[in-house]
Amino acid sequence: MDEQRVQAYVELIEQLLGCPQGEEAALLHANAELLDAELLLVMEQYADWLESQGNGNASWLRQFAAQLPQAMELREGSPTSQSQEGAAAFALEIMQLIAQTRGDQVQVYAFLRANVGQLDELLLQALPDLFGILIQQNEPMLIAAMFILFGNLIVEFPLGSRMLNMELSIITFQQALRVITREARPVEWAESMNNLAIAYRNRIQGDRAQNIEDAIAAYQQVLQVMTRENQPVNWASSMVNLANAYYSRIWGDRAQNIEDAIAAYQQALQVRTSENLPIKWAASINNLANAYQDRIRGDRAQNIEDAIAAYQQALQVRTRENLPVEWAESMMNLANAYRKRIQGDRAQNIEESIAAYQQALQVKTREKLPVDWAELMMNVANAYYSRIQGDQAQNIEDAITAYQQALQVRTRETMPVEWATSIMNLANAYSDRIRGDKAQNLEDAITAYQSSLEIFTPELLPDDCRRSACSLANLYSDQQRWQEAAQTYQIALQAAETLYQSALLLDSKAAELATTADLPRRAAYALACTGQLSQAVEVLERGRARGLSESLERDRADLSRLEQTYPALYQQYQALTAQLRNLENQQRDLATSSQRHDLTPTDLRDTATTLRDQLNQTLTQIRQVEGYVGFLVQPSFDDIRAALRPDNPLIYLVTTPNGSMSLILTGQILDVLWLDNLTEEALRAILYGPANDPEISRYLGAYQDFRNDSKANYSAWCQEIDTTTHQLWNALMGPLIQKIKELGFDRITLIPTGYLSLLPLHAAWTEDLSTCPCRRYALDEIHITYTPNAQSLNAAQAISDRVQANSILAIDNPRQDLLNSEREVQSAISPFLPQATILRHNRATTTAVKTTLPQAEIAHFSCHGTANPREPLTSGLLMHDGLLTLKDIFALNLADTTQGNPGLRLAILSACETGMIGIENADEAISLPTGLLQAGVAAVIASLWSVSDRSTMLLLTKFYDLWRKDGLEPGQALRQAQIWLRDSTAGEIAAYGGFFTPTPDERPYTHPFHWAAFSYTGI
Repeated sequence: MDEQRVQAYVELIEQLLGCPQGEEAALLHANAELLDAELLLVMEQYADWLESQGNGNASWLRQFAAQLPQAMELREGSPTSQSQEGAAAFALEIMQLIAQTRGDQVQVYAFLRANVGQLDELLLQALPDLFGILIQQNEPMLIAAMFILFGNLIVEFPLGSRMLNMELSIITFQQALRVITREARPVEWAESMNNLAIAYRNRIQGDRAQNIEDAIAAYQQVLQVMTRENQPVNWASSMVNLANAYYSRIWGDRAQNIEDAIAAYQQALQVRTSENLPIKWAASINNLANAYQDRIRGDRAQNIEDAIAAYQQALQVRTRENLPVEWAESMMNLANAYRKRIQGDRAQNIEESIAAYQQALQVKTREKLPVDWAELMMNVANAYYSRIQGDQAQNIEDAITAYQQALQVRTRETMPVEWATSIMNLANAYSDRIRGDKAQNLEDAITAYQSSLEIFTPELLPDDCRRSACSLANLYSDQQRWQEAAQTYQIALQAAETLYQSALLLDSKAAELATTADLPRRAAYALACTGQLSQAVEVLERGRARGLSESLERDRADLSRLEQTYPALYQQYQALTAQLRNLENQQRDLATSSQRHDLTPTDLRDTATTLRDQLNQTLTQIRQVEGYVGFLVQPSFDDIRAALRPDNPLIYLVTTPNGSMSLILTGQILDVLWLDNLTEEALRAILYGPANDPEISRYLGAYQDFRNDSKANYSAWCQEIDTTTHQLWNALMGPLIQKIKELGFDRITLIPTGYLSLLPLHAAWTEDLSTCPCRRYALDEIHITYTPNAQSLNAAQAISDRVQANSILAIDNPRQDLLNSEREVQSAISPFLPQATILRHNRATTTAVKTTLPQAEIAHFSCHGTANPREPLTSGLLMHDGLLTLKDIFALNLADTTQGNPGLRLAILSACETGMIGIENADEAISLPTGLLQAGVAAVIASLWSVSDRSTMLLLTKFYDLWRKDGLEPGQALRQAQIWLRDSTAGEIAAYGGFFTPTPDERPYTHPFHWAAFSYTGI
């Protein structure tokens, strides 16, 4: 290399170091004659010199040099260009050097540095041919050992293309395994397979999800040979590697993947103890903590506390003095846990997180550990982005700076997934940026999100895709760029569907739906804004009470023609669905047990996997039968319209941060009513109180106070009911009722989405001095019933059509403390005598009820009820021996016509809180009414709060008279009974019930507390 050319290299390097970011490519293009292997050598030497001077640019230069061979087309005829013959000769030189030096890293790396440009695709192609030649001329095991040495060396080589180096490593391991067989050399085979699995897990090229699957498959093969009994230490290492692969897994059930990782870590820790293998124990404990930090199942707050405790254990061994790099890794992970921590003061947790990151940065520097440093800088940026203390504007600036620094190392070429993650996070910061031009900040955010979605696709990286697409679509919505928002929401929905379909167990499906949260509502709103109303309806229906819909479609499908034409296929399907129902019941049992936060039993998971695969195969066969092409697919708009009943519009009520709407579906029209005065923020304020108030107040706060002390807080709760229902008229029900009347209808069925399901919409009111209570309520204007979704109406209608409603089962006061229960039950059974069964007092046990219900046509429960909004499966009706829970109700199959059970026409839940839904995932509408609809009941009357024993008795006594004596349909009978109770004087009520009253002119039950809690769900 002549001195003049070396000087030209140095000048180019110094220009690259000094040029503005983004102009490097132009500079290289202008100096194309200098782009050769010698330039790479001089860059490496120059970086060494910079490092000796303490200059932080050394790491950047090394990273830039590593990308150069792949990023730029080098001059034809330079030493980096080679023919296939040249590649074969170069490959032979490498193997000869490895043989001569016994794989000495220093000597091999020096040779590779001098020839870094020849680490290319041609070398990748040459290696298999060379292996075939060499094993013909030499001892095959010797050649295999040489290839394994090269594979282990090249995967850690810091120059050249990281992606290509990984491919070279994989191809060498694959060649070695042609000779090292499981049968002949099981130990060496297992070690080589383990190396190949590690390479697959870290692979950059190809489908990342498939790479991880290949790694898992390889580890599982290794563990068949490398057992705990014969190689405990190596077995534990492979178990940790398998756990790492499960932790990173993209395909499959996300929640279960993490559970599998935790289980594998815990098994490895039985061998890797703190006493005999302290360093490996600490590494495994650190990885276990990572899994706990991201765990989906169990209590989220406790999972993070478990992670923190495990990191702290690891740091007792991983000290800065003894293991500085490992110490910094655990410090970073501990900082991540503090940043996500739920317990304790959030602001202080983030400060502790930042402090821990800063300590880790003292070890993980850009010069020494550029990749680790970049990961750490991204986490630092996340902490500043989330920071509460300090100046918010400056915190976001600090986050942006840190993201940009991380992106100098996390490039798209060398680390595409990590680059996309950092770009997505940078987009988050730009979208919330306070300083600078707001419009430009938003465009920068949009550009960054769009870039991330080039890597994050719904098929390959669905979880990341969902997050990035949701954020971008939300940003478009905030700018009212509805067409772009709608298109991007569709990407997010596609990713969410991929994740949902991958979920194996009920809790995993629930976790995916909870993560998806308001996506269907926001997507539907954007679609409606672009005029795509039918698509908006489809999105809402598919995102509403999905578990209910899938169960009803699966278990109640009309397969009569299939039974006649393909009886074997029909029987196969029926057997599978019965097994699935049984499996779901087992899962609900586990979810409500003391072991609900433990790892899922392996047999349960394996059974679920087998049944799902068998069901999918069976469905494929059924869909080939004429008339069943669309069997068990998501509902189309035509399917939804088919659920309509004559003269009864179906109305979806939707709130979003950008506004609200109702989609009105009738047999003739599909229309939208915009309700933008009621935003999601306004609704949350109604339910929870001011956003900046940490204490829950308003509707839910007042109810909780009433629940805790009904006497002391009765007046406040009544006042809150008044305030809330008045707001609901002005913002929602008033405009809707006006629209419905203009369309000429006098009844509607509501599908309230999100938190609207918590509220008595039929009790919304406006002032009206012409009426006695000086109020006009929604139920005065129009007949209102509810349904979780449209699909459930079809199943309910089928039951209603075949059940005569001539017999009743009544549950009477199991705890013997309801003064008016006997009178209420007598009113309930009178119209059905002699076909009435009463389970009174101690006869009303959970077993007796479950045994008797399938024979009933009407069920009336006069008892206590309780709701657990956080764990709705434990909500229930109090029998003599305990709760009849929602979990128990899900297990019933009241409409199994193959067993002679047609279903129930109506269930009346005369108890407290029987209509409350689970609030963790409001759009799943998990509640007693939903459970009964799924079990086989056509309609349910239930309450939204703790009700009065006496007023409830009067309300339901009148209901039965109106239904059974006057001939009103049950939903209309409930409405008229509510109006009667509200408007009647004490004298009128006394005359009706045979009571005495000293104040006959009073109206004791005018307030909606007494009558508005009850609503009618179903047909």
